[in-house]
Amino acid sequence: MKTFAYTLALLAFVMQTARAEAWKGNAEIQFNGTSTLHDWAGKVKAEPFAAHLTRDAAGKPEHLTAKVEVKVTGMDTAEPKRDENMRKAMKAASFPLVTGTIDAPFSEIMSPQSHQPAILPLTLELLGRKHQVKARISQWSEKDKTASFDLDFSLSLKECGIEVPSMLLVVRVGDTIKLHASVKLVRSNP
Repeated sequence: MKTFAYTLALLAFVMQTARAEAWKGNAEIQFNGTSTLHDWAGKVKAEPFAAHLTRDAAGKPEHLTAKVEVKVTGMDTAEPKRDENMRKAMKAASFPLVTGTIDAPFSEIMSPQSHQPAILPLTLELLGRKHQVKARISQWSEKDKTASFDLDFSLSLKECGIEVPSMLLVVRVGDTIKLHASVKLVRSNP
């Protein structure tokens, strides 16, 4: 009985010192690339996702976790033939989702100079392979129960295993894709 009482006391202490917050999120993503013919761009919305933030007893953020999924078939460049080729290159039938996982202590996210989020480390899973990415945070805003920010990072098609065939043996897609995400989080618990 003493062990049970001790466990309850310990659990109560932990709950008082660390608070967990649940946030509901959405993200609109733009991607931009180049080719030997012209630059191109596209967009996609992430599936609605949940983020979890823990704070210490003083209310200071400690740890952030989230999992964000994007459907490859939802990626749109406003050019049907290019979209078809993109989905083939990304093997959408075998790998229908691109997944971003965040599991980071706030010490990795916060800028010591501005005391605002500056970098978001995430694991990006694409074509069954994981890639470590450090996205730059900008336009940070937090008011009441809502936080919003922009994320920017670049990916190498070659490093991600995406092979885009040349068209007419002349037109080639550039290796670097730039991604920009506008993220909005709404806290779902007090």
